Amino acid sequence: MLNERLGAAQDLASKLFAVEAAIDEALAQAGLLTCAVPAARRRAGVSAVVGQEAIALTGQSLAALHEARAKIVAAHHAFAEVQAQVGLKSRMSGDGWKPSLLSAEPQPLKLVADQAA
Repeated sequence: MLNERLGAAQDLASKLFAVEAAIDEALAQAGLLTCAVPAARRRAGVSAVVGQEAIALTGQSLAALHEARAKIVAAHHAFAEVQAQVGLKSRMSGDGWKPSLLSAEPQPLKLVADQAA
């Protein structure tokens, strides 16, 4: 039974990480597009009013991606609660540092602690 719960949790975690990575990549690409628009307009030598609706829609899509990222991060935290409810210990996995998982009490930086001593 424990192995089944662990396997199910690992499967969900890999899918969650894939969604997080896809949203981050979409954000990065949308940011590149948003940055390229003014340069392209200047290069083409057209007025700022040309394509304004497309630029506005691009900005709205970027905002929607930010909202999607916030929602998937909230879902990640909700899954962590479910993990505890089904009796599985938290594991640090994924692609980065997780401050809330390192310690209940913040630890000072070693250099700062050494200087204070």
